[in-house]
Amino acid sequence: MNFLKYLNEAREMLKQWDSYVKRNKELSAGVKILKKINKEGYRAYIVGGAIRDLILDTNPGDFDIATNMPIEKIAEIWKIHDIGKSKDFGIVVAKQDGFSFEIANFRSDGKYLDGRRPEKVNVVGSFEEDAARRDFTINAMAINAKGEIIDYFDGRKDLKNKVLRTVGDPEKRFGEDYLRMMRAPRIAIKTNTEIEKGTKKAIQKLSDNIQGLSAERIRDELMKAASQTGDKFAVYITILGELKLLKYILPEVMNLKWFKENLQHHPETRDKGTVSGTVWAHTMEALRKSNTADPIKNLSILLHDVGKGVTLSHKEGLPRYLGHAKMSVSLVTDIADRLKMSNKDKQALLFAVGSHMKFHNILKMKPSKIAKLVSDNNWEVLTAVAYADEYSRGETFMYAGEFEKIVDKAIKIKEKHGLKTVNKQLKLVDGKHVMELLGIKSGPKVGEIIRKTTEWMLDNYITDQEKVDEYMIGLI
Repeated sequence: MNFLKYLNEAREMLKQWDSYVKRNKELSAGVKILKKINKEGYRAYIVGGAIRDLILDTNPGDFDIATNMPIEKIAEIWKIHDIGKSKDFGIVVAKQDGFSFEIANFRSDGKYLDGRRPEKVNVVGSFEEDAARRDFTINAMAINAKGEIIDYFDGRKDLKNKVLRTVGDPEKRFGEDYLRMMRAPRIAIKTNTEIEKGTKKAIQKLSDNIQGLSAERIRDELMKAASQTGDKFAVYITILGELKLLKYILPEVMNLKWFKENLQHHPETRDKGTVSGTVWAHTMEALRKSNTADPIKNLSILLHDVGKGVTLSHKEGLPRYLGHAKMSVSLVTDIADRLKMSNKDKQALLFAVGSHMKFHNILKMKPSKIAKLVSDNNWEVLTAVAYADEYSRGETFMYAGEFEKIVDKAIKIKEKHGLKTVNKQLKLVDGKHVMELLGIKSGPKVGEIIRKTTEWMLDNYITDQEKVDEYMIGLI
């Protein structure tokens, strides 16, 4: 069933609703909940973004449910225990056929005091009142158990016209919850809509309020946006700049608009509008070349050259950025800490950003150096960054097949120097063994011997303790 056709031929397509529901097990479970609630004499709908996605014939997300059935009654039917404060907010989570559904009472919001959440919610009697508090018209629709769409704010019309607008006064909507300003471009890209003029102006006017959001909420929204394909994430970042939000969220990235690239090295940055020839233009083109929807990989691509914003120098009148990878590591450390990223995600970003220039030199590197790169848990993140960085410059710029040669060599080294092999080799030269074997005390000499021996082992694929000991004795 095609939902766009359903909109145009509703009466005919309603006949096919049941078969459509049966093909989606989660939707089918949600409809069962609606029918149970209806049977008790109450109204209930599937609401929010899922309706938008159904209409667009894309994979819907969570199927949330809104109803006027009292929470206590819902808790009884679905045997929900210890609902606690959920009762005060009119929300519980019920399970049906193995799926979990958030069920909420029709409600209106009280005053927003912190740009995050209302001080209280009020249970209301109709979905129309409930829909009036929602963010965007295309998210304010509902569907009942029969497949009939309830749309009080012309969400279907806006989808058809590819427009993203708020429900009611945009300044009020964004003043209630500042995160909606970041959600607008993400939803616009996901739904292939354009932010309506008045909605855009309201975001620009209120943009400095984004500073009132917690780091965690900003981080999570960025991660959601980066979970789309690289080309879409590039558009998202560009729109954040147009909305005057990026300068507060990632000023290090916004700064790249003002730094020129050497066009001999980055021909892809020509003719990119107002940012022609800039590090920003290169970064956006790299994202467009990204063939992944992995958020950490796309964030790493976005941040791989931020160090250029503080390392500009000139030679013969041309810009250059010596040591930019090292400085990028410093800036990304600050960004990751500011956004309170997990240590795992932070380390992935730092490894990829800090090593992306090393990747280009793999064909000239010793096996020991390559082994350290390919044995890292974040090797795949580095490869994604290097791929986007290299291919952004165009096919004619690159040496024929060089990227593939680099990857092939790295894979061969990895096959010989898997993490287990490297760990086994490192155990052969631990500090205690070195001191006992050579009769020396702890100090710089021990560290120097370990370094030289480790490189020798990795370069020559040595795993024999006797040979390693002979080599170390020869260093004295």
